Amino acid sequence: MLDSPLVASRISRLVYDCNRPPEAESAMPERVEVIDVPGNHQLTADERLARVEAVYRPFCDAVARVIAERASRRAPTVLITIHSFTPSFHGQARTVEIGILHDVDRRMADAMLAQSHLLPHRKIQRNAPYGPEDGVTHSLKRHGIDNGLANVMIEIRNDLLATPEGEEALARELSQLIRPALASLGMAPAAEEGQHDA
Repeated sequence: MLDSPLVASRISRLVYDCNRPPEAESAMPERVEVIDVPGNHQLTADERLARVEAVYRPFCDAVARVIAERASRRAPTVLITIHSFTPSFHGQARTVEIGILHDVDRRMADAMLAQSHLLPHRKIQRNAPYGPEDGVTHSLKRHGIDNGLANVMIEIRNDLLATPEGEEALARELSQLIRPALASLGMAPAAEEGQHDA
């Protein structure tokens, strides 16, 4: 729909959350909400480093290659990271359906939120259900802000993604926000991009 390159990790974020720096405890969490992650208990420094080298660095290198390639041909580039969240957290229902998150650079988030009236049936909020204070903007900072790129993080409540039809519907709805947001920033989706696995 947007003809944009995708960099995706094929490894569960319970093994390593690529949206966290190596020094963060939440990069390899021992517990997620009320669920223990036994494979992450009492990891040694060497075991943590092995995961960094096997999962985090290849992912970051793949993102860096895409950004460098686009810069080499002066292609307008915006970094968009996409994540999902559970409908409830510690027993509390989450009413937000789509979160538009940002760190210090709010250009793309502001541009998308300005288009939220196009999806009146969706509950869309800024920096929800997480915000930069929760340590979730690592990728935005490392790959977006540090490279001077407009950037945004999109969080989707995962019950909306339970079926292929739901995924397709959300993809179309997000494109309704992203396309005019890009246009308002003087950019347009690039054509004929591929997918990059990490």
